[in-house]
Amino acid sequence: MTRLVYGIVFSQSRASGSGHPPPGLPPGVGGAPVRLIEEGGLGAAVSWIEPPDLTPNIARVLSYAKVVEALHAGQAVLPMRYGCLFEEEPQVVELLRLHGKEYAALLRGLDGCVEMGVRVLLPTESSFPCPPFGPETGGASGRAYLAVRAARYAREEQVARALTAVVERLRGALDGLAERIEADPGARADRGLSSLYFLVKREAVDSFRRAFRRISRTEPARLLLSGPWPPYNFAAPERPGDGHG
Repeated sequence: MTRLVYGIVFSQSRASGSGHPPPGLPPGVGGAPVRLIEEGGLGAAVSWIEPPDLTPNIARVLSYAKVVEALHAGQAVLPMRYGCLFEEEPQVVELLRLHGKEYAALLRGLDGCVEMGVRVLLPTESSFPCPPFGPETGGASGRAYLAVRAARYAREEQVARALTAVVERLRGALDGLAERIEADPGARADRGLSSLYFLVKREAVDSFRRAFRRISRTEPARLLLSGPWPPYNFAAPERPGDGHG
């Protein structure tokens, strides 16, 4: 039976072997109990999963998230992406052996921290539609077609520049309250959409919220705050140029 991995934590016993999960964990995906597979001072929270439950849906993803959130409530956790699967328990042990130093360093960096997210939505004008081209269809002339395309691209560049300015102001206003900052790699700057993720000490969350409220009152963009969450966007080593730089 396949093992589904939810996250990596410092082990309860700090010794090799398998142990019980931290108290208070909810059932995992498909109602399966969650336990720790421990090795070298680390523990991987896993549950059995049957083939019919492998395909993600809303209920399964929510069950998965509840386990990660419960782990995070009591300790630092390195969340794994949904779908991290192993056929055999020794494979999980080998994962902890191979990446133990890296995982431990990440956990120490995440200790006592939560993730706060800021979604940026910049007001934009309606996009410029491109008219059909070709006299046989009654479409626009080539010159008109190119003019509309040029106007659309100019507007997209304008929106992207404005969004960049908003993001930089957010970074400047909130940087001092965050241990690290990550940008959404899938942001659509040309459509005025972006997200930033902040790794914040638990005791600094209220200060972070107050600072966010101050800047949200002065920004032209719509800013949406979410969190605190487990550090989903900080479960990888910091890349050059990330953080406060």
